[in-house]
Formats: sequence, C-alpha cells, structure tokens
Amino acid sequence: MVKFDDLDISILSFVADHPSCTVTDCAKSIFNPKNTEDLQRKDSMLRHRFKSLSSEKYLLETKSNNHSIFSIDNNLVHFGPELRFMNIGGEKFIHKDLVKDYCILIYTSDGVIIKSLDKIEKKYLS
Repeated sequence: MVKFDDLDISILSFVADHPSCTVTDCAKSIFNPKNTEDLQRKDSMLRHRFKSLSSEKYLLETKSNNHSIFSIDNNLVHFGPELRFMNIGGEKFIHKDLVKDYCILIYTSDGVIIKSLDKIEKKYLS
C-alpha cells in the first residue's frame, strides 16, 4: 500500500496537470536536475514510486512508442480549491488550516487523505 508522502502527492499533482506525461517529465519538473547523471538517478527513484502508484490504481499506465504514459484515476484522486466544502461520508469537511488552499483528496482503502498542495509547493520552492 502507498504511504502517500509529499513526493507521492507531488507525483499525482504533476500527472494531473500534465496528462500523458512520462516519469522523466516528472523528474525534470519536480527535481530540476543539474545534469544527465542527476536526472537518471531521480528518474530511477521515481520509477519505483510510479510503479507503486500504478499498482494501487491511482495512476493509469498506457504504452506509447515503447514509453509508459501516465494519467490519474479521477475516481480516486480529486483536486480543487477549498475542499472543506466537500461532503465526505455524509459530513461536510471543514479544516481551518485548509480554508483557502488548493488541495488534493485521495480515496484509499483505509479512508480519505486530504493535503494542501499549496503547502507542498512552498516546501519544494524553499
């Protein structure tokens, strides 16, 4: 089962923003590698994350010209501003720290994960 740390969330967010992307596209965007060797290391590390997210069906994988192309499963992953108004299990979700944040909501077999994408973006930019 995927643990959904900030890197997994960043991968899902990137794939949602860039449908039909590759792992290498994601590695370039998230890590901004300085050289080819660094890109290869990051790409290799992300391949394991993509495989895990694909096996759990959060990412949908298709093959095109001998490349794996990814998209998200819109039934399991949702994005939006102020998800605090979303009805989850019969109750409105409200959290004071997410009032104005752009968020991701992930349905898992154990429940629901809601994370602020604004806070994750600030973490990676600093």
